[in-house]
Amino acid sequence: MDSSVNVLDGINFTIAERESVGLVSPSGTGKTTLLQIAALLESPTSGSVIIRGKCADTLSNDEKAGIRLRNIGFVYQFHNLLPEFSVLENVAIPSLIGRASKREAYDRATILLHHVGLEHRLSHSTNRLSGVA
Repeated sequence: MDSSVNVLDGINFTIAERESVGLVSPSGTGKTTLLQIAALLESPTSGSVIIRGKCADTLSNDEKAGIRLRNIGFVYQFHNLLPEFSVLENVAIPSLIGRASKREAYDRATILLHHVGLEHRLSHSTNRLSGVA
């Protein structure tokens, strides 16, 4: 008996550079699978993922990790932020890991937080992002 489920059958989409996309659909429809494939954490059983003109099938694990570090960002429902760091520091961490200077990392983090309307929360602790803060 075949227990496989085709959750992303026939899907085809493009996300433009600097475009923010929200993914909303009922539970069990493949959102997590799509995000895992788009983030190059899983491979599709058929088809291809093209990022910046490169087919992910031909990339090494290190190249995929580099793309995730520099080009892909997710805001998860359960954010897993580090409570000992400020909001700004949490957002800057991936750039610092990617070897950006502290100034570059913080400038980029500030721009990203402004883009999502959180520029007034830069110095807040992460536990103040939700609720009555």
